[in-house]
Amino acid sequence: MSDGSGGDVLSGSPFPWSAVLGQERLKLALLLCAIDPAIGGVLIRGPRGVAKTTLARGFAELLPGRFVELPLGATEERVTGTLDLGRVLQRGEVQFSPGLLARAHEGVLYVDEVNLLPDALVDLLLDAAATGKNVVERDGVSHAHAARFVLVGTMNPEEGELRPQFVDRFGLSVLADSELPPRERAQIVLRRLEFERDEARFVASFADEQRALAERCARARQRAAGLGFEGPGRERVAELCHAARVEGVRADLAMLRAARAHAVWQGRDVIEHADVDAVAELALAHRRREGAESPPRGGAGTGGAAASGAGASGAGGSATSGGRATTGGVSASGSGQGSGVGSGQGEGDSGRLPPVPVRSVVVKRLPAEVAGAVARRTGPTLAGSRRVTRRRSSTRRGGIDWVATLLAHPRPVYSQLCYRSRPSLPVQLWLVAIDCSSSMLQSGALGVAKGVAQALALAAGRARAQVALISFSGEQARTELGAGPSTLERAISGLGGGGGTPLRRALLAALALGQRPAYRDAAVDKRLFLLSDGRNREDIRDLHERCRELTPIVIDCERSTLRLGRARGLAAALGAGYVHVDER
Repeated sequence: MSDGSGGDVLSGSPFPWSAVLGQERLKLALLLCAIDPAIGGVLIRGPRGVAKTTLARGFAELLPGRFVELPLGATEERVTGTLDLGRVLQRGEVQFSPGLLARAHEGVLYVDEVNLLPDALVDLLLDAAATGKNVVERDGVSHAHAARFVLVGTMNPEEGELRPQFVDRFGLSVLADSELPPRERAQIVLRRLEFERDEARFVASFADEQRALAERCARARQRAAGLGFEGPGRERVAELCHAARVEGVRADLAMLRAARAHAVWQGRDVIEHADVDAVAELALAHRRREGAESPPRGGAGTGGAAASGAGASGAGGSATSGGRATTGGVSASGSGQGSGVGSGQGEGDSGRLPPVPVRSVVVKRLPAEVAGAVARRTGPTLAGSRRVTRRRSSTRRGGIDWVATLLAHPRPVYSQLCYRSRPSLPVQLWLVAIDCSSSMLQSGALGVAKGVAQALALAAGRARAQVALISFSGEQARTELGAGPSTLERAISGLGGGGGTPLRRALLAALALGQRPAYRDAAVDKRLFLLSDGRNREDIRDLHERCRELTPIVIDCERSTLRLGRARGLAAALGAGYVHVDER
């Protein structure tokens, strides 16, 4: 399944594709895109060390172009291209200098940790991948060039998710296998050691397989270009996409193209049901809406075998859904496993009554202090990708402002160049913690809290913030991270109430989320919205200092006729802001 390097080790020659063990679904997805790059690229989810980068590098050998990696710190000018600075300064001529998109033409554009890229860069990449060209209108240059490449993005879901509209723009999605049986682990380690001991000899030992695979891909690419989309499987694509309740027709297009590529790979001239079944989950895993039907699992018995003897079998149809964030119960130390959000029982809840369903109360307006905090983090936006953020934004030096430079200095030297200032949009993490205890249930406060949480999820979508939902009751604090506003709305809607108030576990869960690698940086804008009636028996004063980094605000949801006002005391103990849910 992996070469053991996780893509972190760079060497003179890439680790051969044919030498990578396992990861058959991922191999299938990449092979299909090698046959028809118009499928739209591959989003690969999974932890480090499962050969995501290794296969992406090896995949480039199956295409006529090169492998181009986009660094996380790349500027828009480096990606799209800009003026040739040397020619301007030396000769006074305006000439375009190509960027990474031009270099990736007919090859692979690889983005590691694509979920951590700024939104503006993701927009540029996906637009170029969809249109097959890059258009630059900047710095006195009007230039367009072909940019047909296979976009391969990798991400670790534990470090944050892509926004749903970005995820949908990838043609296929794969959840990389991370479970390794002992025998396979031993084989992977042995191959990696052999590669490190004598790289040239190891690569040469797989040269014949690599050459045969590349030639087969080239032939399949030529055949696919001359074929239509005929066959009994064509109607099945529409049926599966309808059953999955996907929005739009991107899934239909990706699945149909992938099914045709699979048919060609298998030596067929028409699309059979087996071809559709083999690729259906790859196209639907990141698009399927909650409550939709799952397609049949493609496998060797249904035509899923994609490459006999070529290092890519077709278990492609059996990929598990990679579109949803994982959920888990959080122990007192902020870690551990349990049931998902809204589920009735966790590992520590055996024999307990399931939560009582509660209908969300529609909240048309957030409390004034909460709305103000949200507005300060959303900030105004300008057209295009130049976003202005009012809080914790850092101003970086942008590209050269040629208009200002040449107006001031017709023949400028380096020291006379004028640069645009470019405010950067900070990463935002909103932690929405909901008290689902019996006291919230019995007073009717839980329905109101759920309505406020759903309003916050919608506001987070507008602010392009990452959202984590933490629901706590009984002995569990359950989390759901980065699944997108619509998914979080449904998760909130499904929450029930009952049991005690494990507030300490909820706070530790929030702190643990805030310390994940993607959010640990001091520039990350973190905010904790704690919805509770304050009826808590646990001592949480020792968490005061740690919780300050989350800028907490307690939203008092108490609904009783005789109010005890304990949420105000809770806010004081945490050093948090306070507002009652009824304040407008």
